[in-house]
Amino acid sequence: MRLCVALALLLLTCSSSLAAEAVTYKGTIGKTPIILELAEANESGEFVGRYAYLSRGGDIPLHGTTNADGRLAIQEEAPCTKELCRDAKDEIVEKAPIGAEWTLRKSDDEQKLTGSWKDIKSGKTLDLKFALVASRKLPDGDGGVTLYSLDPSSVARIDDHSLITQADLPYDFLKMDVPLKKGAEVKYGDGVYRLDMDPRVEVEFPTIVRIGKTDIAPINAYLHQQRLQFSFNSFYCLSKAYLGMDWSGSGGEGGMGYDGPPSVVVNLLTPRLLGISEGGSFFCGGAYPDNFLRYQLADVKTGKPLEPETLLKGWVAKDADGKIVDPSTVEDKSDLKFGPSDELIKYVNDKRDRSDASRDEECGLSDLVTSNLGVYFTQDEMIFTLKNLPHVIFACGDDLVTVPLKDARPLLTDAGARYFAVLDR
Repeated sequence: MRLCVALALLLLTCSSSLAAEAVTYKGTIGKTPIILELAEANESGEFVGRYAYLSRGGDIPLHGTTNADGRLAIQEEAPCTKELCRDAKDEIVEKAPIGAEWTLRKSDDEQKLTGSWKDIKSGKTLDLKFALVASRKLPDGDGGVTLYSLDPSSVARIDDHSLITQADLPYDFLKMDVPLKKGAEVKYGDGVYRLDMDPRVEVEFPTIVRIGKTDIAPINAYLHQQRLQFSFNSFYCLSKAYLGMDWSGSGGEGGMGYDGPPSVVVNLLTPRLLGISEGGSFFCGGAYPDNFLRYQLADVKTGKPLEPETLLKGWVAKDADGKIVDPSTVEDKSDLKFGPSDELIKYVNDKRDRSDASRDEECGLSDLVTSNLGVYFTQDEMIFTLKNLPHVIFACGDDLVTVPLKDARPLLTDAGARYFAVLDR
């Protein structure tokens, strides 16, 4: 339990041995809605933060100090240009350019912040008003609390198919509280969905309209947090216009990052399961783009994500020695490695198309089946594929084996089979 007694006191100094926190506020700059997250101050009263205009979404970095009278003096970074953020030797400067200054004071009940914003160049001032929303614990770090500590991707768990919640990322969930451009209704499988677009990042993501008489609130809650996780890339790239958010002067920084619009496709929609695929080519500086294709699966009734491969009978856990074990009997599961059994590897390699021998050898497909096997589901089929391929062999990621769901029972666990009506007895 924290020794700091009140939520709003997180801007005062707490013992460095305790996990740092950040507080989220919602308010206005002038009349424009914004959100604000401020991290806990260090022993010198210094802290960092971020804020975003809800109409834009990209974060703007803040650097602040707590004065002796409790007022918060904050400097807001200005967007980088080559002239502002590179020196005469064309090296990146250490100190970020400042575009505005804030002064904030807490209310007597410590639930509100009020103050002023002043533009450095023009001298224009605007009122600042905020109401406290929530706090969160920040990831542990040896270097103290920095802007990196606020990075939501340290909490996001998109690759291990688990949920993030508003308690995990209150600031980022608030960022998603904006009107979406509703798409046309599409009848698919046993239900109806829309692809609703967030105009700030031009991402179209599914919203379920109905699935018979099934309660769609849980699955739409799942899709809401999935939309947030999928939007992290674009929000991050928008924020890279600032030195504190990793500006380097590379192409793409300050934009949405995608080469063409990303793709989110509904592959499976029943009263029991929702399956979607997320794909795109993302570049926001660096050596090469991140080409990705991910398959997500969720239980419609509970809204809980499922790792598709866990529905397979041949998906096993191995310990550090390579021995197959029952994961429920292992106390420290961090040492376990999950993957296909030898029997499942043989099944896929025996069934897949081997007509292109040169491509098979060039990609090393037999080895990739062992190391990168994945599966996804459509309305009528179970499809074995390759997942998590590195950039240099991303083109090797074709589908391998397609199995009609009506014939898939021998390959599924009992729990997995119960998700498919065609296998009901």
